[in-house]
Amino acid sequence: MLENVLLGLLVLSWLGLYVLVRQNQKLRLELSKSQKSSKENPTESHKRSWLEEFTLPLALVDRKRKVLMASKALKNFSPTPDLQNLLELPFQGLLEFHERLFTKGRAENEVCWQNRWYRLQGEKIGSEEALIYLTDITREKILEERTKTLTATLAHEFRTPLTAIRGYAESMEDYLPEEDFPRKALSAILEHTERLSRLVKELLLLSSFETGLELRPEPVKAKDLLETIVSLVTPLLEEKKISLNVIGVLDFEFSGDKDYLVQAFLKILENAVKFSPEEGVITLEVETSKEYAVFKIKDQGPGIPEDLYEKIFQPFFRKDSQKGLGLGLPLARRIVEAHGGTLEAEPSFNGASFVLKIPLNSPGGSQNAHNQGGI
Repeated sequence: MLENVLLGLLVLSWLGLYVLVRQNQKLRLELSKSQKSSKENPTESHKRSWLEEFTLPLALVDRKRKVLMASKALKNFSPTPDLQNLLELPFQGLLEFHERLFTKGRAENEVCWQNRWYRLQGEKIGSEEALIYLTDITREKILEERTKTLTATLAHEFRTPLTAIRGYAESMEDYLPEEDFPRKALSAILEHTERLSRLVKELLLLSSFETGLELRPEPVKAKDLLETIVSLVTPLLEEKKISLNVIGVLDFEFSGDKDYLVQAFLKILENAVKFSPEEGVITLEVETSKEYAVFKIKDQGPGIPEDLYEKIFQPFFRKDSQKGLGLGLPLARRIVEAHGGTLEAEPSFNGASFVLKIPLNSPGGSQNAHNQGGI
């Protein structure tokens, strides 16, 4: 019931996402045509000609963040932003966007400027130039904010009645014979109530990230953290006879909120277990660099298409007919980012692979790391 209500609230957001997907498909098609055309006649006048005729708000930029030319659609964009000034803003997100655009060949980011939200999508088309596609997502952001507020409110409202239902059901269970149908029905009620309670907790946790999560950092020993995680995930592993191999550097510590970090790792591992085959193997590799503790989690499941590497970290995103609300990985990323770290999906030969990085230099952290065997 709760799932249906909450998923219903997201229909409008999904419709907005559908429009953006169609825009991206159109952009890819026009990019393909333009790149083919520019190779046949790569003159400045030719580039200016085909760029101006684009029906999408596009700009050609160089490595120095200078706008070289723009499409008519961008010039007629309403309200019209000064893209040159926008790209020169000293926002960390913009700097990372431009660096990733010319190192990886593709980048995407969102920025708020002059009370409006814009999505920047970039595609490198030469060694020194790239195309940037601009989308005004202010309306989408307003809808997203309203959805978050409504979701948090509903989560709070559902928590009290769920607690009451569970309490009464547990009390009644003690007075009924074990094999009676009413006893079995109560067991089913308790099972589903527990599941809904977990969903409500996840929604409340997601809401706390939007309003500002309060961490309680303390020195965290990597070996102790991983032993706790392994003990908690073991029942899930045993259900599918899956092996979890923890290998690498374990003798170091850093500063973090251990309870939240345990949750982050569990979300990733639960996801790995869900998609792993029976008797499969999950690997958790640990290593340290000069600045980070690096944790790589790999499974033997069907893997993740490259075009979903970022979408899987969006709240409520579900691939195909997956069960649940699609909050596990988004919550894990938010917890890691709250610690100053990163969580990314990366290409893998077989199955899915996630890389989690936590800074070693945070207050209370230690860089004294030594090679030691796994758990």
